[in-house]
Amino acid sequence: MYKKNLTIIIVTYNVKSLLEELLESIHKSNDKLNKEIFVVDNGNDDTYKLFQNSKKYIYIKNKDNLGFSKANNIAYRRAKGKYILILNPDTRVQKDTIDKMYSFMENNKDIVISTCKLLLPSGDLDPSCKRNFPTIKNSMGKIFHLSKISSKFDGYNISVGEDTQMDIDACSGAFMFIRKDKVEDKKSLFDESFWAMGEDLDLCLRIKESGGRIVYYPETSVLHYKGASGGIKDTSQKYTKADINVKKHWIRAYRDAMKIFYSKHYKKNHNFITNILVNLGIEVDYIIKIIKLRFL
Repeated sequence: MYKKNLTIIIVTYNVKSLLEELLESIHKSNDKLNKEIFVVDNGNDDTYKLFQNSKKYIYIKNKDNLGFSKANNIAYRRAKGKYILILNPDTRVQKDTIDKMYSFMENNKDIVISTCKLLLPSGDLDPSCKRNFPTIKNSMGKIFHLSKISSKFDGYNISVGEDTQMDIDACSGAFMFIRKDKVEDKKSLFDESFWAMGEDLDLCLRIKESGGRIVYYPETSVLHYKGASGGIKDTSQKYTKADINVKKHWIRAYRDAMKIFYSKHYKKNHNFITNILVNLGIEVDYIIKIIKLRFL
């Protein structure tokens, strides 16, 4: 049925040097899979020079930055793999990562999406690799750091069990190992209403609502510089090439993603006043992030 064991999709923007490191790490992988690698360049720099004489990749050059969802979907529609690995360009896989994740999925047919440890450059676990779905309470706790005041607001990230395999609500779009035949929409993986951010949560919620399992598998890891393309994360400031305008654009995308996700999945379950307050909270968070830009 499938011509390839695995399709790897990498959407890249403004991170050429990190992309080179990622591709090198993939080719040092100890797996023996029949795989294809899509690199979708969202219209930024001269990454074309890395691929013009290479047959190792399927290279797609977009004229403009179409966003994470649309760019991934372009490759997804052409994918021939039994599994899809969504992989950020600011990651680096270990030699055993692809092989272990493939074997894990092959041995657990009821799992639709799996992920592994995402480790930040500091060595700490990136908490976004195992999350609960956002609620109003835990989202406000995350936005306004209320979890530091009370554990009642600490529920968005799963803070326990770094070395424990577990079923989770959602993982990060930086590393998603997906069983393709369990994704209902064959033409679109991500909802293109999301320009960037939020699309991973939306996909996970749709998978869970259809009865699929999402599992955190900590037996291997991936280095994640986190946020290098957009430049709005503290973890990747030394690696990013994003200027102030790019950073503002990504902050707006984050705000818009929260609004789209809330409107799509939660708005109908709450009253008018609650919906107003949630949107106000999102706008306040946006203003705070814009102000903080001067310190990045």
